[in-house]
Amino acid sequence: MSNLADKTDYKALSILARMVKEFDRLHYLDMTASDDWDARQACNLMEGIVQANGYKINYNPNIKKPLLKHRS
Repeated sequence: MSNLADKTDYKALSILARMVKEFDRLHYLDMTASDDWDARQACNLMEGIVQANGYKINYNPNIKKPLLKHRS
């Protein structure tokens, strides 16, 4: 699945951030309550990984800033 390391690569965090943003597209689709719950849990876990590494996700598609912003 992945190479274990002391620090998570920025590229891995960027992929997770893109996946989190893709979950927003589920908002418009029909899902069972159970599937919606599981999808939200997965999304929250991925966002937590990004945040635990000191970054936050840029959700605004109209701003041409990087997907990830380092929290200071």
